[in-house]
Amino acid sequence: MNIESIDLNLLVAFDAMMQERNVTRAGQRVGLSQPSMSHALTRLRAVCGDPLFVRVKTGMEPTPFALRIAPSVRAGLSLMRVGLESAVAFDPARSERIFQILLSDLGEVVYLPRLMQHLKDVAPGIGLRVLQLPRENYREALESGDADLAIGFLPGLTTGFYQQRLFSDHHVCMVRADHPRIGWTLNLQQFSEESHIMIEPAGSRYSRVSLHSSTTTLIEQYLEKKGLHRHIALRVPHFTVVPDILQTTDLLVVIPTTVARLMMPRRHIKMLPLPFEVPQFEVKQFWHERSHLDGGTRWLRGVMAELFMERRPACGVPALAAGDQA
Repeated sequence: MNIESIDLNLLVAFDAMMQERNVTRAGQRVGLSQPSMSHALTRLRAVCGDPLFVRVKTGMEPTPFALRIAPSVRAGLSLMRVGLESAVAFDPARSERIFQILLSDLGEVVYLPRLMQHLKDVAPGIGLRVLQLPRENYREALESGDADLAIGFLPGLTTGFYQQRLFSDHHVCMVRADHPRIGWTLNLQQFSEESHIMIEPAGSRYSRVSLHSSTTTLIEQYLEKKGLHRHIALRVPHFTVVPDILQTTDLLVVIPTTVARLMMPRRHIKMLPLPFEVPQFEVKQFWHERSHLDGGTRWLRGVMAELFMERRPACGVPALAAGDQA
């Protein structure tokens, strides 16, 4: 294959197809109509001497050749994109860039209202795309450039990433305000005897050894270590349904304080201290070293620090080993 004969736009189209596995959606991703996208794939097939994508029942699947070249194409496009972006000073007031952020649904509740109001005031052309992926996929998404930033309690992101602490948080228990057995205090016996809701984010099902743990995993590990047990009546992947369930049942939920405080207004629920001490956890923002000097992501990280950091360090530092702090 003669690299000089390849139009770089064809590689952009190829990368979009690898992500979408659908001609129409891939075209929308890169601003091409369906006929134009099909034409670009026809040209690239001719250059490569391979079908690249074949139609199956579920859509378009890549050939073995396409799977082999996809990582190199993605890395090359990412490198060019970062180089071009860094060559021009980033102006948030005029930019129309779309940033992609990895957040849980808890994170959406905590960060997005305040963040979107800030963007409206200082960067009205900028857009956000929130991604919810299994946590074991966070590394790949940041490395490939599919995500610019990840925010949360993410102990699985260590070597190869920068991290910056935003704030510390701890857990509390929430129940409906008129719970028949629980008043304004909660003892260990009540905690053990009542039934609970557990929030299990996608890809972070409780595991004793998982690095890709959530705050749910942190609680379960602590209870197990102390020989404490609770009955889980309901497991849900998202937080958003929990307030309504609490108001209409006798179930308990253990949840970070930051989120609990947002649930309180206009809700018939109450927040209670846990009857045992659980270590605090740190919420941080993470980014890959490849985007560390990119003007746009530097600006976005600064916005997050300005809006949500308790005490702002000078800058993020590389995470060289598990447990390093920003």
